[in-house]
Amino acid sequence: MVANKSDRLVKIAVARDEVEASVWKDALEQDGIMPYVKSLDPLTPFGVAPALPSSLEVYVLARDEKRARWVLGELEASR
Repeated sequence: MVANKSDRLVKIAVARDEVEASVWKDALEQDGIMPYVKSLDPLTPFGVAPALPSSLEVYVLARDEKRARWVLGELEASR
């Protein structure tokens, strides 16, 4: 079975730290986009250690990619 292209996850950003990833995740969720934050550090999900810098990737469904990039761009512009 071949998955629909709009059901693919695409990486839209790499957060510097857990706080930035959380802010982005909240902003996307408020816009109706369900993000997935993946840690590249194997110990972070278990609470053993804080995330390494730039080790948190933010993914969204392909169909939401354009809007998600716009949401994050607006968020960065407001800083």
